[in-house]
Amino acid sequence: MPIGTYNHPLLGEVTFRTRQPIWVRGDHITFIDGFDPATEVTEVTIPQLRNIPGSNRGKLGFHRKAHAQIQMVFADIERLDLMRFVRTCAGSFNARLRKPTSGALSKLPSNHSFGLAIDLNADDGSLGDSVAPVAPVFEALGFKWGKDFNDPMHFEVDEFIEDPESVSAHLAAIMR
Repeated sequence: MPIGTYNHPLLGEVTFRTRQPIWVRGDHITFIDGFDPATEVTEVTIPQLRNIPGSNRGKLGFHRKAHAQIQMVFADIERLDLMRFVRTCAGSFNARLRKPTSGALSKLPSNHSFGLAIDLNADDGSLGDSVAPVAPVFEALGFKWGKDFNDPMHFEVDEFIEDPESVSAHLAAIMR
């Protein structure tokens, strides 16, 4: 099985191996060193996702350092009356290689592998572009939007915010 190393910008250097004997796009990976999903990725409850298909009734595996961030994102989305734009959840934690929308092979772990990403409205026919109205909330709370790399369903933690504060009042004023 191929072995790779990656210097993650938030978590440092990790070593992993793939499941298949050759590099395969999106292949599942196992971490060998530098990251332990069993302790770093824990369940977070997001009440706003309870009835959203694919969200495991609002219980997602997410990096423990980002629990408060992801909870604040969805609390603010709800406060701004934007939950109607979140129709499905295609998941968060999934230890695998990246799957570029171009179809190219990547030998780097996806941020889903670290519990640092979530995909919304993947099945909308436009790679999740219908979730665009909630993107400013994610971005204001330390997430990067995948629209920048042709993956609009995807949001990933760009920086950890230990005690995130609501951004709904600020965004509501801008949206008026």
